[in-house]
Amino acid sequence: MYNFKEIDSSIINDFNNKNSKGHIFQTSYWADVKREWKSRFIGGYTSNGELVLTCTILLRKIPYLNKYMGYIPRGFTCDYNNENLVGEFTDFLKNYSKKNNIAFISIDPDIHLKENEITIENGEKIKEMLVSLGYNHKNTKNFENIQPNFVFRLNFDMSKNIDDRKKEIFNNFSSKTRYNIKVAQDRGLTVEIYDKNNITEEILDKFHELMVITGERDNFITRPRAYFKNMLEKLSPYCKIYMLKYNYQIDYNRLKDKLDTQIKNKERLLKKKDEILANLKSETETDKILKLEKKLADTEKNITEAERQIKSFLERIDSISEFKDKQNVYVSGAIYLYYGGKAWYLYGASHNILRDTMPNFLMQWKMIEDSIDLNCYMYDFRGVSGDLNPENPLYGLYKFKKGFNGDFVEFLGEFDLIINSFVYSLFRFVLPKFKKIRTSLIKRK
Repeated sequence: MYNFKEIDSSIINDFNNKNSKGHIFQTSYWADVKREWKSRFIGGYTSNGELVLTCTILLRKIPYLNKYMGYIPRGFTCDYNNENLVGEFTDFLKNYSKKNNIAFISIDPDIHLKENEITIENGEKIKEMLVSLGYNHKNTKNFENIQPNFVFRLNFDMSKNIDDRKKEIFNNFSSKTRYNIKVAQDRGLTVEIYDKNNITEEILDKFHELMVITGERDNFITRPRAYFKNMLEKLSPYCKIYMLKYNYQIDYNRLKDKLDTQIKNKERLLKKKDEILANLKSETETDKILKLEKKLADTEKNITEAERQIKSFLERIDSISEFKDKQNVYVSGAIYLYYGGKAWYLYGASHNILRDTMPNFLMQWKMIEDSIDLNCYMYDFRGVSGDLNPENPLYGLYKFKKGFNGDFVEFLGEFDLIINSFVYSLFRFVLPKFKKIRTSLIKRK
């Protein structure tokens, strides 16, 4: 028998910081970010007083109804292999919900069902157990659930020192990913990192601007600026904003050096051509004439290529000229979280300009490096689609994250513990239609 009761948030935070299944979404810090939700903190104890389970429940009033919906982000924290514990806590949740006017509670446990498309036997067993306990299972391929059901996760070999960890991880990236990271560095991109202590209003403005641009491009509604400021404050020190800044002068100098090299190369080839032509005029032997003509043809071909390169570099210099006098050209940004040995890439945003500088590759690499420095054992790239059809519009996101050679993870999915089936049906089937209409109206404004 286990005893369940409401507990202080500090107990929740400490348990999730130390437990292997702990998650930052299960801390009071995350609950503080979700200001529009009420939060409840519950602990589960053995008969001898040992804490074996914690749970942060977020509660929100269902529109037009005198009922609440509950959400336990990434599931309650415990050993899910302990069927008695999970079963007794489920009974507790049912009674707790009846007493607190909660119509249903959703959970999406941080438990792997598949890794690299291979089923994890223990994950399948836990999924079946939750269904047998009365949870209604929902599984999706894309982003229909509250949290993404498919992610990429990169695990670090903690037996190696930090430098070796970084070297091994980088070398395991695909060749294209490594190349694009180098492109970003060569093009003059630098990474700036901000937290609660050094964030400025200007940087918040720039990050939110990038989010709005991304939302308009990828067709999703973005959160208000105040939400991200609140995240930095409430999740401190576990939340950072990464900003990628473009440097025109570095990029220009690189292109100018390459241009100058090609101009010199062309001059050298033209001089070589003149020498060949002069030799042809004086040469009488057929074999030597044929060799000189072959050399002339090769040289003219190389001259044409040099001219093509010169034209290309001139065009590329011209294409970045608009940034010559601009300061603080931010091209990409991200929200990064870490807690209890784990790190997460939460939000990403990018500008429509200078996309060929490959900012997102460098940004991911910097966050991975910092995760290793923070002694994290895992970095989570967060959501991708589970539909691996190249025709899927989300396939590009999958390919981008796959290039970092993490594990392709499928979670158990989302489960609903239904207390009031009538209210649950209204919420799941009637309100979504209302929400769809409301979203379309918002986009028209």
